[in-house]
Amino acid sequence: MVFFQPLGSTEQQVKEMLYDTPSANSYVGIRGLKNSDVLTATTIIAGDIARFPIIKKDLDGNIVQDEKLNYLMNVRSTSKITAHVWKFAMAVNTILCGNSYSRILRDPVTGEPLEYEFYPPSAVVIESDDNFESFYYMFYPLNGNKQIRCEPEDVIHWKFFSHDTIYGRSPLLSLNDEINLQDSGIATLLKFFRDGFSSGILEMKGAKLSGEARKKARQEFEKSREGSTGGSPIILDSTMGYTPLEVDTNVLGLINSNNYSTAQIAKCMRVPAHKLAVTNPNQSVKQLNDDYILNDLPYYFNAITSEHQMKNFSDEDRHKYTLEFDTRSVTGMNPEEALKLYNGGVITGDQALMYMGKSPTDDKDMQRRKFSLNYVWADKAEEYQVNHKQRKAGEEDEENGSSSTDNETRIENVGE
Repeated sequence: MVFFQPLGSTEQQVKEMLYDTPSANSYVGIRGLKNSDVLTATTIIAGDIARFPIIKKDLDGNIVQDEKLNYLMNVRSTSKITAHVWKFAMAVNTILCGNSYSRILRDPVTGEPLEYEFYPPSAVVIESDDNFESFYYMFYPLNGNKQIRCEPEDVIHWKFFSHDTIYGRSPLLSLNDEINLQDSGIATLLKFFRDGFSSGILEMKGAKLSGEARKKARQEFEKSREGSTGGSPIILDSTMGYTPLEVDTNVLGLINSNNYSTAQIAKCMRVPAHKLAVTNPNQSVKQLNDDYILNDLPYYFNAITSEHQMKNFSDEDRHKYTLEFDTRSVTGMNPEEALKLYNGGVITGDQALMYMGKSPTDDKDMQRRKFSLNYVWADKAEEYQVNHKQRKAGEEDEENGSSSTDNETRIENVGE
């Protein structure tokens, strides 16, 4: 595949981007959705990317409230569609085609991003100068003949897998054989149920037929069977004999129960196989879902958040803040676990609320840690122990002083 081409050669590049090679019979692009397993896996991944909000955090992991960023990323991303629809469409195109693009429309005064403008991959071309060290994007709006040139800093370009840092590659490129195998099995089943019950041997008794005659006899017999329903009688004369062929249904059962292709699709697209109806007896559904969210989704999440950090933040903000997908609605702690960590002094009250998926408070006491000495504040524990030790020492001195005075008095009394 050619990654850099001179200006003006857009058609060939678009074809190679979408279909790997112009003549390849691949499943990359929208045609991949014809396969139900690919459709299901794509829907799962794109749905998770769209449903989890993107939040802003400082380097200590605290959530930073940013109304403009929240509105752009989680409420309304373009002038006409919601953030959910925009993120879903971007994710679908990235999975199927390897790339998805949106222009950043910025405030002319402050330079802050105001909204995105979505373009299908077929309407975007990446061009390079002769030195191959710099590149830019050419957008071709579908409703006009104008061309829009954008520098990389003004383009949101999602790509989950890239070997050259310029173009993304679709995971469907490695699934041609698996999807073909699955399609062949389905075609075999369809053929069996379409004409498998009527297959057999038609014998013309006492006749020696040429190839053309046998072909004509078969066509005539098939014509007589057209429109008949299951169980309809077959009318033959004395010169003909018909013997049905027995079909080994075990082969059909093997085809129907073969989950190899489905498992390969799930593995390649990093989704749990049980979501594609492939059972896993070694792990529970909860374990599989937790592993998917903690280990598989970050592969997609990190590619997205790093792109938006680079394009939406200033250089100063990139040193202070990060973007993350907020999965606490699924992975958040239950109240018992959070309370145990809070009472043990491991986390603050606000952190406990955050782990449960709640918003932190402005209460200063909720930003302090507890200590296990009857749950006092950690910064007061040492002070309490020092004061207690001093008080105890003073009491001992008083007791010793009283005893000495009594002894002196007793001696004087004896002397008298």
